[in-house]
Amino acid sequence: MTAVLLLLSCPAPAAAEPPPRRPPSTGPEQEMLDQAKRLVDQGRIADARDIHLTLWRLTRSASDAFRVGMLSFRLRDFQMASEFLAIYFDMVGTPDAPKIWVPPGFKESYELARANFAEARRHVGALEVRVSEPGAAVLVDGRQVGVSPLKLPVFVAPGQHRVGAQLSGAQVEVPAAVDAGGERTVWLVLRRAGAEAPGAPRASKAAELPGATPPLSARGPGLRWWTVGGLAATSVALGILGGVSVAEANDAAEERDAAFVRARWEVFRCHPGLPACDAYAEADGRAQTFTALAVGAFIGAGLAAGGAVAAGVLLAPEAKVRVEAVGAAPGLALSFSW
Repeated sequence: MTAVLLLLSCPAPAAAEPPPRRPPSTGPEQEMLDQAKRLVDQGRIADARDIHLTLWRLTRSASDAFRVGMLSFRLRDFQMASEFLAIYFDMVGTPDAPKIWVPPGFKESYELARANFAEARRHVGALEVRVSEPGAAVLVDGRQVGVSPLKLPVFVAPGQHRVGAQLSGAQVEVPAAVDAGGERTVWLVLRRAGAEAPGAPRASKAAELPGATPPLSARGPGLRWWTVGGLAATSVALGILGGVSVAEANDAAEERDAAFVRARWEVFRCHPGLPACDAYAEADGRAQTFTALAVGAFIGAGLAAGGAVAAGVLLAPEAKVRVEAVGAAPGLALSFSW
């Protein structure tokens, strides 16, 4: 008897509470609903949809999202039909697990909305926009479609579109193409103003001063060409000068030797004023001058050639890494430039 009394006194397990019911429509709201119904009966679908769009902006209710989506489907506005029916599904859940209170006959209307949504999706594309920073304004073709992170995809007409994001002065925009019935994920990487890329060299103090001229790139293509080309041209010019100087030095040496032989036969001792001695002295001076010039030219040509090789190595093409923001996932592309 005691056990039976204890069992009877135990509280029964509480049943799962149903989702709260939506408050009844107010007077002005009910009047707008009645007016929209009359317009539908008269076949004025676009006007009825405009009323439900106004109600949606005021109430953000699932029923208004449902009506806007269904009326848009009847108008063959598949882009808006897809957008509002997706919002409706997100708000109500499923017939087996509704998120909000649903009226009788909800399953039938839900299945009809699903069928219309599937048909509408055949005519439009979907863009899943992923932004690196939360709270950024997301724009598609210049129209703001929400704030990151976007919960639902953006439905667009098939073709090429511009997808961008803006936040605190930083902005990014990339092209994205999508086919009818297709879906594409677009990744947008926003870098806040003043942020430096990882590994990027810091600007010099002179460049940070107002009105200062920004320093030229130390490894620009123009500098590479001018440095390597100038050193190579200098090396060639000095090599030619050295060759000419060798030829002149050889000629002067031959003249000097001939003058020396004449001087030995004409006089026993050279002194200024004698033609053979003067010719010998002049030829000897020219031979020494051109010999020194040839040696210097060849040394300079070698140094210039070595400098050209060193410049070609030190100013070799540098690898630049850029982030591709369009595609199924962010990737890295390696590009080289000379």
